[in-house]
Amino acid sequence: MSDEVHFPDEALARIDTLVAAIDRAEAAGIEYTDSVSIHFLRNFTVEPLEPYLKFHVLREAIKPEISFGGYDTVLQELLDEESALRGESPDIVVVALDLSMLDQEYGRPGWCADRAIDRLREMFEAVREHTSSLIVANTMISPVLSQEGITTPGDAVTQEVARINAWVCEYASSDPGRFVVADWERLLLEAGQDNALDQRFWRASLAPFKAVFLDLYAREIAKVIRALKGKAKKCLVLDCDDTLWGGVIGEDGLDGIRLGTDEWPGEAYCAFQHGVLALQERGVLIVICSKNNEEDVWEVMRDHPNCVLKQSHLAAWRINWEDKASNIKALSDELNLALDSFVFVDDSPRECQLVREFLPQVTVLQVPDDLHDYPDLILKDGLFDTLSISDEDRHRAVLYREEIDRSKDRAVHVDLHDYLASLQQVLRIWEAGDEDRARVTQLTQKTNQFNLTTKRYSEGQIEELMKSDQAAVFAMSVSDRYGDLGTTGVLIARHSEGAGQIDSLLLSCRILGRKLEIAFVDKCLQYLEERWGISSWRASYKPTKKNAQVADFWDRVGFSAESGTDSIKTYRMAAGQRTDAYRDVMSIEEAGIDAGSN
Repeated sequence: MSDEVHFPDEALARIDTLVAAIDRAEAAGIEYTDSVSIHFLRNFTVEPLEPYLKFHVLREAIKPEISFGGYDTVLQELLDEESALRGESPDIVVVALDLSMLDQEYGRPGWCADRAIDRLREMFEAVREHTSSLIVANTMISPVLSQEGITTPGDAVTQEVARINAWVCEYASSDPGRFVVADWERLLLEAGQDNALDQRFWRASLAPFKAVFLDLYAREIAKVIRALKGKAKKCLVLDCDDTLWGGVIGEDGLDGIRLGTDEWPGEAYCAFQHGVLALQERGVLIVICSKNNEEDVWEVMRDHPNCVLKQSHLAAWRINWEDKASNIKALSDELNLALDSFVFVDDSPRECQLVREFLPQVTVLQVPDDLHDYPDLILKDGLFDTLSISDEDRHRAVLYREEIDRSKDRAVHVDLHDYLASLQQVLRIWEAGDEDRARVTQLTQKTNQFNLTTKRYSEGQIEELMKSDQAAVFAMSVSDRYGDLGTTGVLIARHSEGAGQIDSLLLSCRILGRKLEIAFVDKCLQYLEERWGISSWRASYKPTKKNAQVADFWDRVGFSAESGTDSIKTYRMAAGQRTDAYRDVMSIEEAGIDAGSN
């Protein structure tokens, strides 16, 4: 995003200032490197959400294309083969439904949720069948006031609404790659009834929500977009003193720091650590950057009974007396992660400002003065939210520590070829199937550095590609003498009339520089040439701020530049003219490459 365009949170205080901020961004003529299409299927007036959603998406340097379906025409749009929705299949479909419009009997004596659930099921199955989009559905809001008074234990209508919401969540969890739930009940609690619901406009124009609720709803959808478009943060950098615990370990000692479940403010630090562990279990890398004596930090993690964060949870650390900006840059280099993947938490205003000034790509969060707000600091904005969690995510810290060991091994080898041969690499390549769909989708959404076209796909779109006679989706995994790195690469290809097109090629940053990408391309293209009768290939490279290291990749594997602009470069290669400069540094297993052949 241009430095000349700013999106301060204060703009949300008034709709006119919010719109003015959007107008400034649009007038600046920014060339966005990514865009997202969002279509609303709705049964009420949801258009007032648009400026809030546009505001939050533009802040992510993504250009939004927002459209709204007709009022209460959900099934008509989905079942009509000529509808714009069916023709365009947007990235995201938001199914925004009000319960009172979904079931006209809602709230009447003896009302039952069965009819509403049946209608929701019909709509959800239609949108899943007739689009490949990621789908955002909402829960329903229970009546604020009970019609039955205090004499009836448990309001019957509220219980029925709860049954609907439980069904919505269960349905979404049965297909997590396609459905995400925006919990309106939770948003109402966060906003408060008076700030959320607008009875006057509901009755006048079927527009039920006030600005605070609309902003929260837009933020939820923006979180989904951030995850879909590869903007999720990947690494949490933590200070120690007055951040992971209260007090200074070097001065207060193990018994003097504040960290526990039965005293304040120790409870706040303990709760914060539990939140850190929750992120670590979701695949977020946890690292320490602290001005401290290293052994003092390990003593707390090892010996303090209430310290739940352990050294084994960490992917890396810098515990020394150097400035934190330099240390974070060193951690970025060590982990091979871009700085805009980092979130830094520290109690010191000076340290926070230092990192903001010298590493503006890093998101900086300062420990709040009111520690009651501290446990939610790293969770409330959804900075680390992803659309799925894989086995690789759950073991990510171990995988990165293994990679650090590989780097140390590399340092003792003068010759790269000898080093790669010493790793005893085993590359496995196969055509992806249903069991791979979630991980393949996740890699398209999260991979930035080795990603030639940076196309982001939903799980529904990957499923369509897998089923298509005109496309193929391949995955790869690699293991070596240090361990198994899991599924770490994806190649998507298309073909038409004897010509092949490489749609996407991406690999995890953890396996770069080991000639695996060359072998992966060679084997996949060789197989498809025989299967599809390919005579020539085309490929492209879309430059971004993060993938400069692959700018010459197609040149290196035998392609010739065809044309190019600042936004995209295209390449061509005759079939069979690739390099095989990888054969003596790995073994390759291709037994599953024809699984699921079209």
